Amino acid sequence: MSEKILLNDRDVTAQVIRRRMQGAFLKKQRRTDLGKALFLVVFICFMFRFIFGFSLVYGDTMEPALYSGDLLLYYRLQSGYESGDVVVYEVNSVTHVGRIAAVPGEDVTITEDGQLVINGYTQANFSGEEAYTAGVTEYPAELGDDEYFIMADDHTSTSDSRNYGPISEKDIKGLVITLLRRRNI
Repeated sequence: MSEKILLNDRDVTAQVIRRRMQGAFLKKQRRTDLGKALFLVVFICFMFRFIFGFSLVYGDTMEPALYSGDLLLYYRLQSGYESGDVVVYEVNSVTHVGRIAAVPGEDVTITEDGQLVINGYTQANFSGEEAYTAGVTEYPAELGDDEYFIMADDHTSTSDSRNYGPISEKDIKGLVITLLRRRNI
C-alpha cells in the first residue's frame, strides 16, 4: 500500500513540475512575442519617418491624374528627379503635389500666349488656359544645380513654380510611388 502512495506522490510532483515548466515557457514566449511586436512597431515608425511618407491630395490641381482625397505614398530617399515625375514638395510650410516640368540646368519660359518652352523647344501649349502669370516668375527662368520647375497638371491653377519660382531639391519631400484612390468622390 505504501508503494502505491509513493507512486501517486511522484505523479503529483511530476505534474507540478510540468505545470511550472509550461508556465515558465509561456512567460518566455510572451516576452519574446512582446519583443517582436515592439521591434515591428519601431521598424514601421522608422520606415515612415525616414524612408516613406504619406500625403493627401487637396483640391483639383492634379486632375485627372490625381483627385482630391487620394492618399499618396512617396519615397523620401530619391536622389535626382526626371521630367514627368510626380513629387510631393513643400513651400511656405504648405505641402503640394506637382509634376516636374524641367530639371536643373534647363531654361524655362512660359510665353504670354500660353506655351511652355524648355531649352528653346515648345513642350506644351496651354492655349485658352491661364498658364501665364505676369510678374510672378521672371522668364526665362534658368534653373540652378538643385532647382526644379514643378507644375500642376491643371494649368489654370498657379499653385506651382509659376507662382513660387523654381523649387529647391531640399524642399521636395519625395517621389510619389503609389496612390490609394478614394472612392465615393
